[in-house]
Amino acid sequence: MRTLRRFLTPGWVIGVIAAILFAWACFALLAPWQLNKSDDLDARNARLIESVEAEPAPLAQVVDNPRAYVEREWRLVTLAGQWRPESEALLRLRSVDGELVYQVLTVFDPVDGPDILINRGYVLVGENNAVPAYPAAPAGQVAITGRLRAAEPGEAEPIPLDGRPAVRVVDPAVIGDTLGHDLVSEGYLQLSGDQPGSLSPAPIPGVENGPYLSYGLQWLAFGVLAPAALIYFAWAEIRARRRDTADAAADAEQSSGTSDGDSSTGTGSDVQGADRDATDVDGDTARERALRARYGERNDAERRRAFRRADRLRT
Repeated sequence: MRTLRRFLTPGWVIGVIAAILFAWACFALLAPWQLNKSDDLDARNARLIESVEAEPAPLAQVVDNPRAYVEREWRLVTLAGQWRPESEALLRLRSVDGELVYQVLTVFDPVDGPDILINRGYVLVGENNAVPAYPAAPAGQVAITGRLRAAEPGEAEPIPLDGRPAVRVVDPAVIGDTLGHDLVSEGYLQLSGDQPGSLSPAPIPGVENGPYLSYGLQWLAFGVLAPAALIYFAWAEIRARRRDTADAAADAEQSSGTSDGDSSTGTGSDVQGADRDATDVDGDTARERALRARYGERNDAERRRAFRRADRLRT
């Protein structure tokens, strides 16, 4: 119980609470956050590998449910229809190899199914953020091959730029409302190179491992080390207090033995101690003691003088 009270000080209470909160954050928030990002990266890598290995297939065959744009992103698909070059938007604030670019988003009207947004590729940003001239999409029916892309989250409110709406993220629902088309809202297509109407193809990410798995494992390790360190410091504190208690008991026992030895030496020791004390005093103190031994205390001397005066008066 006494040991428990020693740890109920403000410093230890704050330390315990901080260690518990930190371990909880590591296990419940930080590690899952990084591990989930690692899982998402693994899933994206798997989709990229599939898109490279699989042959292009018709869009209607690959997209058999609304989640297909997410679950099979980057998969190559084919589609036949016509471009709608009058319905076009720009994707701004993007870069390729360190160069700012505009990506061109054009509506495509398939032979079968609803209109869909197509990323035709990019053009370099001109001086003063001007939109350079680029080839328009061809007229007539064409067949194109592109990659499935999921709609991007974020603020997609368009602003006018050189007579076209410009957006920061690709949200087909918002862009369709702006252009006056009922577009597929779950995703869009990104043209590969050498296609009718394609510009410089937008880059696709490469397969990479990323640091997220190692970061997640590090947070798990920190979550284990925090309470372990607290336990170690508590154990060290207990050992230090026990050592101090043992040292104090040993000092007390030694002092008791010394006192007993001194009392057993008898009067001889006392006399020797008195002699040592007498030799230690300074000269003035020694003279004062000698005068007191011969004449007594000061009051005694005064009384003797008073008696002598009284005797002279009587005579």
